[in-house]
Amino acid sequence: MMDFGSRADYWAAMMPAVVLALSAVVVLMIEAFARPGAETAEGAEPGGRASVAFLVTMYAMATALVASVSLGDATGPPDALIALDGFRGVAELVLLGAGLLVVALSRDYAARTGMRGGEFHALLLLALTGMLVVAAARDLILLFVGIELMSISVYVLAGYARRNPRSSEASVKYFIMGAFASAFLLYGIALLYGATGTTRLSEAALAISSGAAAGDLLLAGGVGMLLIGLGFKVAAVPFHMWTPDAYEGAPFPVTAFMATGVKAAAFVAVLRIFTVDLAGAHAQWAGAVWWLAALTMIVPNLVALQQQDLKRMLAYSSVAHAGYLLVGVAAMSDAGRSGALFYLGAYAVTTAAALALVSHLAAGRGGRSLRDFRGLGWEKPWLSAALVVLLLSLAGFPPTAGFVGKLFLLRAGLAAGEFGLAVILVLSSLVSYYYYLRVVWKMYFEESPEGASGSAPALRGAGGFRWIVVGCALAVLAAGLFPGRLIEGVEAATARAPVAADGPEVAGVEVGEAP
Repeated sequence: MMDFGSRADYWAAMMPAVVLALSAVVVLMIEAFARPGAETAEGAEPGGRASVAFLVTMYAMATALVASVSLGDATGPPDALIALDGFRGVAELVLLGAGLLVVALSRDYAARTGMRGGEFHALLLLALTGMLVVAAARDLILLFVGIELMSISVYVLAGYARRNPRSSEASVKYFIMGAFASAFLLYGIALLYGATGTTRLSEAALAISSGAAAGDLLLAGGVGMLLIGLGFKVAAVPFHMWTPDAYEGAPFPVTAFMATGVKAAAFVAVLRIFTVDLAGAHAQWAGAVWWLAALTMIVPNLVALQQQDLKRMLAYSSVAHAGYLLVGVAAMSDAGRSGALFYLGAYAVTTAAALALVSHLAAGRGGRSLRDFRGLGWEKPWLSAALVVLLLSLAGFPPTAGFVGKLFLLRAGLAAGEFGLAVILVLSSLVSYYYYLRVVWKMYFEESPEGASGSAPALRGAGGFRWIVVGCALAVLAAGLFPGRLIEGVEAATARAPVAADGPEVAGVEVGEAP
């Protein structure tokens, strides 16, 4: 057990984030001083800056993943500044896994567009550093620093395609809405500090449970502001309006990173703050979370029915998945937290691979509208079959990981007595079947337009891309067919999330149980 009695303990506990931060500096140095190499539309030549930056980034994330796993058995005092528990371990696994997948899939996009790799990989590493800080933070100031490091890096990434005006528009919209979210977060932190006298989450939990918090109105205001600020980050309705334009305009790798890593990091913060540390203040936030979950499941699914652009459709789909995850928050239980983390992992793999396939296949068809995908199933059978599996997982069809994740969340909601949210989850999932299956229908039951090639031009490394996306589809099926070990691992890791130094009781309610 680390007692955090020395700086060495803190450095050891934050080693995954330190590795990523130092690697970002290395990548920037490579970009500044290494020879350019032959970087053309066909991709970067081996030994060029882009290839070296890619290898350093992949190695850094793999090293950070090993460092995170090595902390698996370590524990720390429940009132420490940095969390050392199973919840953090699973969260870091999801975040680093999403980062590795996005970087691996981005090679295909970079080869097709000639995207420069140095700054992209450095910014992505810095954003991941912020995400790991969010996963480890047990102090609101440290949490805010992690969120801002993540957000500022992604603001720049969203506008990375400098010659594309839609990318610049996406960056500006994301920045403006992110600034509002930061203001709400800071105001919420200030109000909570005024109510409890501390920014340390464990101490705030003790103040709330002991009745020492100064006034219900101040506490409710702080909790509400935090919920609004994090609601922007997870793209919950009605704070989601930036999401479709930002996702549509950003380059594919950035869209995939925003839809998976950024959303996962924000949900990790929501789960730890509201279902663990501020569980004693559930009266102040339970009703708001219920309505956020309900609206976020209903509204984007209805809007997605009208979309013709597949990337925009997947953007609204991403918003809807935030609603499903909020059911796990509303459950306020160990099962809800475990279900949300399992679903985040399944969602991250599925969404990143689906966006990559849409981007790759659209490059050969000259567009990514539904009509551009007509007849694609017979021209590119393997890639099309992989896309079908991924879409079915997003819809929640058995036997896929998406189905298991939704079932996990549904059971948690029912066990917590959230019958209304459970009904909405089922009905909204049924609505989503239409727009997911509509893509499958176009691919297999309508003739392809004349002159369509079915895929992007052949590029060096394209075979590796195909192996990755097909592997993701197989992994989604395997997790749906044999979920037992995964579920047991997530449940065991998240069963004990410390709250305060003197025990897991908050306001007379054991953490993990509905009041």
